[in-house]
Amino acid sequence: MQEAAVGLGQHRRRPAIDIFRGLAISCMLLVNELPDEAGAYPLLLHSRWEGITFADLAFPGFVFSMGLAGALWFPKHSGDSAWTKAGIIVRRGMLLFLLGCVLNQVPMILRHMLYPETGGSLWADLVDHGRIPGVLQRLGLVYVCGMAAVWRLRRDLWIGAFALLLLAVSSSGFHLYHPAAPFSPEGNISMALDSIFPGRAHCYLQGDFDPEGLYGTIAATSSFLLGFLAGRYLTQGSHDDLSSIRFLLPGGISLMLLGYLWSMEDLVCKALWTAPYALLTGGGFMLLLALLQTLLCLQPALAKVIFAPCRIMGTNALLLYLLSEMTILLLWTLETSSGQPVFVFLWEISLKGLVDIPFSIFLYAFLWLNVWLSVAIFFHKKHIYLKI
Repeated sequence: MQEAAVGLGQHRRRPAIDIFRGLAISCMLLVNELPDEAGAYPLLLHSRWEGITFADLAFPGFVFSMGLAGALWFPKHSGDSAWTKAGIIVRRGMLLFLLGCVLNQVPMILRHMLYPETGGSLWADLVDHGRIPGVLQRLGLVYVCGMAAVWRLRRDLWIGAFALLLLAVSSSGFHLYHPAAPFSPEGNISMALDSIFPGRAHCYLQGDFDPEGLYGTIAATSSFLLGFLAGRYLTQGSHDDLSSIRFLLPGGISLMLLGYLWSMEDLVCKALWTAPYALLTGGGFMLLLALLQTLLCLQPALAKVIFAPCRIMGTNALLLYLLSEMTILLLWTLETSSGQPVFVFLWEISLKGLVDIPFSIFLYAFLWLNVWLSVAIFFHKKHIYLKI
């Protein structure tokens, strides 16, 4: 992996996109590295069912940033044949899906490697209980579906209309399946599909529902399309052009207003990736992107200094996610002599007791985030980037 492996040519990069992606991966790393969820600030935890917290912005931020990057990808590959473009899109989607499937099995593999005395067959456990859905799997599916849609539709109006159509289809499915309680955590269309594929044994914690199940891919693809539209307008001019704000500001406000109105009928739920959730997050991300672009245009020197860490994180988001997830899984699997996970043990001997519990949890997660910032800076200096 060398500098040439960066997914987008440096001449086409937009600082605002890298910064946005860096904010998304930073949010994901922060909320994934809590040593004790019971004592953490509520904003750092995913909403139990209804509503949006800070933690609920990480995943849609990743999806939105994929759409932003997609707006740069098509001009770069305008000279490629249709078969070449289709091959690249499908290959990337499949690699993301396969990487996610492998990552899902790491805890089980580590358990068998580190504690063979527990017995049982690793292969049998993988076949019987290996989780299939996941974050990267959904990203892979959304990437293929979203790129195929914008490739076919081409025009901004059609892409926007199709994004809303996907949300309408997703919402209709919930209401048609269970008219009395369409978004009940005890029974909904997403849960019904999960029971068929991948089946309860292969869902998150072997439960009745998987938060990254197939049905949520419909609305998540809409989030990708909204990101693509934002990226297309952002990249029409030069990197210091403010003209994109004329779309991002009214677009973001309109999406948030529509999301609010839609929430009067549908639930705002991250686990189900409902229509109002997709609209509210998409609208908020457009406003954030408009703010970043404004700062970069009006105060370029100051903005580049302030957001330099985010930009560095954003240029290698996938590699940081994979390495951080494998490290955290290892530290949660390794146990002290008393049976306590090493990740929790490190928190207890370092920060717990120095300040109140919620702040010590936040500080511990923030320090872990800075560890990965150091890793990102090292990779950046060595021109090491992950391309799929």
